[in-house]
Amino acid sequence: MNFFSEYLNTLVRNHPDSISKIAHNAELSRPSFYDLINGKNLPRKSTLTRISTALSLSESAGKKLGDLNEAERLRTSRKEQKFYYKEKKHLISEMSTKLLTKGNEISRPKGPDQADLILRQNTHRFPILICPSILDPSIILGRLLTSMFNLSASKGYLCTPDIKSLDKKNIQLFISHRIKVLSVKGLLREFNL
Repeated sequence: MNFFSEYLNTLVRNHPDSISKIAHNAELSRPSFYDLINGKNLPRKSTLTRISTALSLSESAGKKLGDLNEAERLRTSRKEQKFYYKEKKHLISEMSTKLLTKGNEISRPKGPDQADLILRQNTHRFPILICPSILDPSIILGRLLTSMFNLSASKGYLCTPDIKSLDKKNIQLFISHRIKVLSVKGLLREFNL
């Protein structure tokens, strides 16, 4: 099982209709629906929309199900991973160039699961994690907190062009841990660039 199938399984168990009726309402065969629940397959967006309708999901529950589906696709699909890392590499390069041209000192950590850039201002070092999309906020938060601890940093930064994908609860979670969630332009403004 994966996070998507676990969440879908929970939604199905909490729904008053039988699995057969939910599958029928989602225009799926029962075996196909069981494959989704057991984590053997991932649905297309159109199928996911039909499942959300069949389960009468709220907007937030439907969004969470969609985000978990995208996260699992990214984790398991080489094509999706290649696209994600290509975009990430582009954003890191863009941010590095902009920060360096404004006279900032930056470095790149050597180890895995750390921030993408470290900005040095006087004696302070701040980790910056750059994500083209936010699929799993808890993993991102863990990486930034680890980097902040290793650098003895008082704050950290999450830079993403996809701020709108985060709900207020997740943004508050980052803020409560002294991590600012900013766009590329917002990050440059933060450092008066």
